[in-house]
Amino acid sequence: MSKANITRTLCLVKPDGVRRGLTGDILSRFERAGLRIVGLKLLVPTDEIARKHYRYEDIAVRHGEDVWNRLVSFLCSGPVVAFVLEGVDVVPVVRKMCGSTEPAASPPGTIRGDFCHHTYEYTNLKQGSVRNLIHASATDEEADYEISVWFEPSELVSYKKADHAEHFLDE
Repeated sequence: MSKANITRTLCLVKPDGVRRGLTGDILSRFERAGLRIVGLKLLVPTDEIARKHYRYEDIAVRHGEDVWNRLVSFLCSGPVVAFVLEGVDVVPVVRKMCGSTEPAASPPGTIRGDFCHHTYEYTNLKQGSVRNLIHASATDEEADYEISVWFEPSELVSYKKADHAEHFLDE
């Protein structure tokens, strides 16, 4: 395993996931896949953090200011579990495990495919934000930015998992 391919990504168990008591199930899926949790916190996001997270230029310009405001409002509506995962080329791995951002399009076996079912059509009809349980960074660059929004460098830790062979070489 080359250290050059070890990357980090940000995930959020959104308020709908926390309210439904799915945080442990979601975290355990990533741990069972061999990923390391290197940062973890529970908080109710401030409007400022949510607006930094959902950058206006990325969301409002593409999808409209109304969608951006709904995302921000929903993210601030309750507790969120923010966590940083580390692993080999972790961003695409985590995105695949989460499934499509539209839950109804997510296959079984993914987090969204197993635990939620909303559609974009229903969300728009209700003038809300899609209830899809989890956010995961889309690119390495986005992950770096989002991690800096949610975590101070001192809040992230590095460690070796006991099931990795290199762990035993350090003893």
